[in-house]
Amino acid sequence: MVIRNCKFHVLLLWPLFSVMTSGAQSTQKDTAVREIILVFKTHFDIGYTDFAEAVVQKYSTSMIQHALEVVDKNKALDANRKFVWTVSGWPMQQILQRSEPEIATRVKQMLSNGNFAVHALPFSIQTESADPEMLVRGMNISSGLVRNAGLPLPRDAKMSDVPSHSWILPTLLTHAGVKMLHIGCNPASQSPQLPLLFWWQGPDSSRLMTMYWAKNYGTSLLPPPGWPCKTWLALMQTNDNDGPPSPEEVDRIIADAHKLAPNARVRVGRISDFYDAVMKENPQLPVVKGDMPDTWIHGFMSMPREVKSNRKISADLFTWQSLNTLYHLWTSKGYSINTPLQKAYDNNLLFNEHTFGMAMSHAGSGVWAYGDAFEQMRAQGVYDDIETSWKEKSNRVFTAENTVTPYLNRVLRELAQEPGVNGKRIFVYNPLPWTRGGLVTLHASSDWNPGNAVKDIATGEIIPVSNKNNVIQFIAKDIPASGYRNYQLIKQDAPMGTALSMNETTHTIENKYFRIQLDTEHGAIASMLDKNSGRELVDRNSGYGFGQYVYERFSKQDADDYTASYVKAFHQEWADAELGRPALTPGPHITVKGGHARTVFSSSPVSVSATMFFEPDANVQHRYSITATLYENSPELELIWSINGKPAEPWPEAGWISFPLNVSHPSFRLGRLGGITDPATDFVKGSNLDYGFLNTGMAVIDDKGAGVSLFSPDAPGVSLGRTGLWKYSSDYVPHQPNVFINLYNNLWSTNFTEWIEGSWSARIYLRSTTHYDNESAVITPAEEYRYPLKAVLVNNKGGKLPVVSSGVQLSMKGVMVTAFAENPDGTGTVLRLWEQAGNSGKCTITLPPHHPFKTACYCDLRGTPLGKPFAVNEKMEVNISAYAPLSILLK
Repeated sequence: MVIRNCKFHVLLLWPLFSVMTSGAQSTQKDTAVREIILVFKTHFDIGYTDFAEAVVQKYSTSMIQHALEVVDKNKALDANRKFVWTVSGWPMQQILQRSEPEIATRVKQMLSNGNFAVHALPFSIQTESADPEMLVRGMNISSGLVRNAGLPLPRDAKMSDVPSHSWILPTLLTHAGVKMLHIGCNPASQSPQLPLLFWWQGPDSSRLMTMYWAKNYGTSLLPPPGWPCKTWLALMQTNDNDGPPSPEEVDRIIADAHKLAPNARVRVGRISDFYDAVMKENPQLPVVKGDMPDTWIHGFMSMPREVKSNRKISADLFTWQSLNTLYHLWTSKGYSINTPLQKAYDNNLLFNEHTFGMAMSHAGSGVWAYGDAFEQMRAQGVYDDIETSWKEKSNRVFTAENTVTPYLNRVLRELAQEPGVNGKRIFVYNPLPWTRGGLVTLHASSDWNPGNAVKDIATGEIIPVSNKNNVIQFIAKDIPASGYRNYQLIKQDAPMGTALSMNETTHTIENKYFRIQLDTEHGAIASMLDKNSGRELVDRNSGYGFGQYVYERFSKQDADDYTASYVKAFHQEWADAELGRPALTPGPHITVKGGHARTVFSSSPVSVSATMFFEPDANVQHRYSITATLYENSPELELIWSINGKPAEPWPEAGWISFPLNVSHPSFRLGRLGGITDPATDFVKGSNLDYGFLNTGMAVIDDKGAGVSLFSPDAPGVSLGRTGLWKYSSDYVPHQPNVFINLYNNLWSTNFTEWIEGSWSARIYLRSTTHYDNESAVITPAEEYRYPLKAVLVNNKGGKLPVVSSGVQLSMKGVMVTAFAENPDGTGTVLRLWEQAGNSGKCTITLPPHHPFKTACYCDLRGTPLGKPFAVNEKMEVNISAYAPLSILLK
């Protein structure tokens, strides 16, 4: 993190903030400020104070009616005092869709008149758990509302409550035409060490004016002492779902502003009005270039199944839209999927909204209890309401899944019938914009589809197959970029020449790249030998096992220590219970590392595996397993951790997989949302330095660039050096080459799930790297794990398409296609590229063969054209900027 010194002087201690939320307000007059822009807003929680559905009902009935009454009662006032209520995009959309027709008509009028204003974002998001295109689609909600109202797109954005956000925000918002972001921190949570007003520079070097208010959602009525500008943003934000202030409160606030700032013009407006006014002063703002890991993000892993599914659905959303577009381009048989696609994106994004359910302290849904008392009260239905509120959250994921999966399967099956092949065949599709091979997994009857090999219909190559238990697997080669290849399942011996082997006596499995030896007494991997370099990747002197399950059961002292370091001092009276854990009894912190395992080995023409099974005991009261697999000609170790029938446990607990790595002088490279970061230099102090989410993957390397890359498509939470839950360290930098992947935890005591039960699994992949590079060591393999090859078995007479074909192809690795679909902002087809590896350069885009496009035009992330259309043929060369999106509208 870098802060460049400018002439803007920063004060880090503020008076009490919003008069709407903090009560007392200084009576000292400010004669220096010349303009105060009043902004009125309500903090939106989808849940927390009630069921999520009840909150939305409140917004679309009594709250919006009250807001209309406020407008009516001051409509005769002059333009500077006209009431303006700023609302996030999604609740305003719900208001318009759910209100009575006459109310909705009036709301539309108030939007057109400027009495109601929507900012650019749909709601407050925990950005770290999202994906780039998900965030882009979230902005479509507000942009659609204002376009329908005939208004310009909003140039302001607001986040409340969540203390810190991913580095992608300045990139995302700047490339959408947004000029200013206001972040208001939860009053009890520690804040990143930031100036009050600054340019937040994204990893792509775009700059976004950002105001960070550390003590509450809004700001104070007057600027803090030493404020150097003549203009002040007085953001009056009411508390969780309270609605707009009364007309009398609005009058009082305006009168107080005139009284306390006698030389200031006072006017009601929106956040972008402050941006316009302060920019006229040519402010010399500090520049902050850094990522801000979220100190709340660990709460997501209280829903480990849903996090896993949400990440899968996020990837499948792109696969579905691009496959449907290609189907239409190649056959003219595709479907218009804008409506179901946006619905799926909305639910995908709603899971990343910052509210998970009711808070036990607010909703009257039971009390904290443990052991027999918890089981008794749960059986009596005491916790029914709060558990139902958690289901509302989890249903966001399953609603998206119920839309995406059937649509994707259908279009895959229909496209598979179009190549000119008669009879039964396996159609394999590659969603990524580069040619690749990899594992193909198809769930189909082994009895009805016998065969021990597949034949590449285009080349005639015979490839060995694993075909048992209704799972067909083989290693495909050279699947074209965004394209497909066809195979026939046959009964024929394939050339073996395999490097796969296993030895149950020595507990080893082996392929061309690695030799893996298990330590079954401790439930870990004793050795992972890189056969090409001769390097041992396991640190055998660590106190943790490699690939070992680590179970933590936290103590009352852990909770007290965490709240003492994390909760802001003047809020400890209520926040200790919400950020720690009430009613814990004294006792030690318990850490259990692995244990004795029963081991089963298996092999096929495709892979060799060893599974360690662990039985419950007094300290770890659940059954779990860890499977290590090596695939033929694949340079990775796959680990699958699986838990079976975990009981609900309200006592704070967590599960990890530990990886002590044999890397000297280690440094870390983290594929986070927005870019590759180095935690030693790129994290803003005061944000979460102990635990964070990965978006792609990570690597631990020595000073010569040799080390290990790690990836988990299912479990994105990691700690470096040490386990990092219930820790808050404002300046921690990891020095030990240890990586801990978080499988689950229930440490949040406010509105995340408070006990976790059931069965689920998580995949983890490890690779050796000799000469580290962002693209080859992190981005490309991570995307191939998140976007696996898709396969379907079909049997028909075939169509007119070739047996092998490519779709969209990029000449530059490390660049993702995040959208290839109908333009959600108008007509045409949007093709969006997003550089992920930190490289700039020229990239050649090869469009699908025989495409109908005649022109292309660059546009921003909300579809606003940038420049004039130009002619397009099969190829076009574009300039790619590191970590930046590039959107092209094709017609």
